[in-house]
This record gives sequence, structure tokens and C-alpha cells, in this order.
Amino acid sequence: MSYPRCSVTAVNDALAHERLVGVLQLIDRWGGLYERRWGKQAPYQEQPELASQVDALIDEVRTRTKLAHDVITVMGEKELAAKVVEHEEGLYGGHPFTQARVAIVEAVAILAQREELAEIVGPIGPRLVASELHPNIWSAAAKLWDDGYVRPAVQTAATALEGLLQRIAGPGLSGENLAILFSINDPTIGSPRLRLRDVDPTSKTWKSAHEGAAALVRGAFMGVRNLVSHPGWPDPSPREAIEMLAVLSYVAHLIDRSDVVNSS
Repeated sequence: MSYPRCSVTAVNDALAHERLVGVLQLIDRWGGLYERRWGKQAPYQEQPELASQVDALIDEVRTRTKLAHDVITVMGEKELAAKVVEHEEGLYGGHPFTQARVAIVEAVAILAQREELAEIVGPIGPRLVASELHPNIWSAAAKLWDDGYVRPAVQTAATALEGLLQRIAGPGLSGENLAILFSINDPTIGSPRLRLRDVDPTSKTWKSAHEGAAALVRGAFMGVRNLVSHPGWPDPSPREAIEMLAVLSYVAHLIDRSDVVNSS
């Protein structure tokens, strides 16, 4: 099953370009030694004295080629990545990484074209990296997302958020009712509160922050979890789904920034 495509980047193009070029240079260095060892370059006679150098470098070539394979996979070029492997000697008329080298060259060209297109199009603003969402949210969604199950990924992430809140409020509350944790009213017996750190409790900001956090909790469940759980709501596109996950992630981060206050 193919991965859902959306406006989420999982790779730093500039860093990927740098790493792939480095792998190319390593393959070329090793390949030159290999071909001289077996007399495939001038003076066209075997040079057994190079055998130790060829053997010493082969493990690094294999390791870095694996990195190139993984980078190209994350780029979304899975068919190209499948070519970035070691093959039998002579299979493609060269050393065992001849096919991999050609594929990496193509991947570097793809990245260069992306960079050129970005210059032509101009600034496009920040990009949301899914792996940088709150770890509890993304870890709950990642496997389903990668398998192409976008809607269940959002549902599972929402359940993970509910669990984070229920650890504080207790299992007696669920969904939007968990917003009471950010209520500006004092905690009562059996009903703790979450208080955002580093906000002056005498300021208007404090009230706004906590009322806003409560509204976000309600929105996370009423506007995200409930909708994707109802069969009448259409399946979200990958772009819509990642935005839903971002809402859940922000609420989870607010929990991390808060202290639990119990009734004295």
C-alpha cells in the first residue's frame, strides 16, 4: 500500500542532497580502487596490493549506501530506492555498486530540481514535519498513517490524547468533558486542575490562556475526534488529517506545560 502524500515534508532537502553527494564520492573512491585492483583501469592489469584497501572500505560503502537507500525512500522515491543496493559483481558491467551509483545520481538530480523550483516559486513558509508532533500523538498515529489508514490514524491519536488527560482527571471523565481540567475555577476534591506554568495568575493572560486551553480541549474532541469517528463525516484528505493531528499535538503540548493542582 502506498503512503498518503500531503504537504508534509519528512526530509530536509539540503541535508539529503549533502549526504547523497557524500555517498556518491565514497562509492567513486571505492569504485576506483576496485577497478584498479582488478585491472579495469589503466594500466589494465590486476594490482593485488590494492586488495586490502578495497576490503577495508567495503563495509563503509555498504553502510553509507544503506543510508542513501533510506534517504531516497523518505524522499518518496521508493522505486528508485529499490535500486540502491549491492548487486553481484559484473551484473551491470561494473563494480557491485554501479546500479546504486546511477540511482543516487538521479536522486541528487531530483533534489537539485526541487531546490531550483523553490527558488522559482519563492518562499512558501514553514512546513509541518509530522515527526515533530507531540511524541504521544505521532507515535499513536504513525504506523496507521504509514500503512495508508489516515482516518484511523487520527482516531487513534485522539484516543491517546484522551488517555493523557484521563491520567490526570480520572476515568470518570471523557471527551470534551475533560476541558474542566483547564477551568479557571479552583480545584475541588476529586477534580484537579491543570495550571500553565510561567503565567502570572493575576493577569488577564492567565484567564485567557486557561479558557483558551479548555476551548481547545473541547475542540480537539468535538471538532476532530468526534467527526472522524462518525460514519457520516467524509474521510479527511492527508492534508486535513495532518492539520487535525496538529490540533491534538498542540493540546498535548499544553498538558506538558502545565502543573497538576489538587484541592488542598
